[in-house]
Amino acid sequence: MNRTALLIPHFNNPTGLCASLASIGIDEQIDVFIVDDGSSRSTINEDEAHAVFKAQGVLHFLYLPANCGIEYALNTGLEAILAAGYDYVARLDCDDVVAADRFAKQVSYLDAHPAVYLLGSAVTFFECLPDGRQQDRFTIYQPQTHQQIVRQMHDDNAFTHPTVMFRVAGVREIGLYPLDCKAAEDFAYFWQFVDRYQTANLAEVLTKSEYNDAGISMSRRRQQQAMRLKLLARHFDWRANSVLKLVKASLSYVLPLSIARALKRVLGIGKWN
Repeated sequence: MNRTALLIPHFNNPTGLCASLASIGIDEQIDVFIVDDGSSRSTINEDEAHAVFKAQGVLHFLYLPANCGIEYALNTGLEAILAAGYDYVARLDCDDVVAADRFAKQVSYLDAHPAVYLLGSAVTFFECLPDGRQQDRFTIYQPQTHQQIVRQMHDDNAFTHPTVMFRVAGVREIGLYPLDCKAAEDFAYFWQFVDRYQTANLAEVLTKSEYNDAGISMSRRRQQQAMRLKLLARHFDWRANSVLKLVKASLSYVLPLSIARALKRVLGIGKWN
């Protein structure tokens, strides 16, 4: 057994799953827990997954009997990882691809910084063209220091979910992903790490993530924005920055996406969801 487990939820996307597994470098020492969330249209082909996975680790497949939602899939995987006794948990979503040495770099950083319990990185978003090629669209460089991360969390999630690695010791203290923040379970979960521990982001792009309007952030935008408001209110601290960000999130919630994007372009705001 390796020290690090990679958690990948799956739902009707075996091609994306294989693309993610194939991107992991052959020298990476990592075990993978794949949790199928009740797929019925396109199920996992375990033989294909084993064929493309070249890293130094073991694939574990867990199957939920019905589609329960990503929070339940993530928690099913975390429970198995906790029971097995790993040191670190990394995250990735189907279709996302990683730098060949991503996990080794994150483990090295966490080993060298024992106070840091949650670590992310920069991420490049790409789109799939009709001819099958991938075209990079934009890169997000999240705040790197804990102080910067705290400020960012009062605006929006300071971590891109598929880039993170966190300590299992933190999971044992905090618990599993919350079930009361649909479409924003990662934001809610990471807030708990930020409140309790030191956190950081690496400046390097270690993950590339597919960008499309069918993703949770787009297709469930209204619900996600409502959860974002709920979390910002939960962590409201009466500072000017907290007030400003709550107002901004309220406007983002009530405005249609097209108007919010147009306003972002006019104001030159780099990130307005």
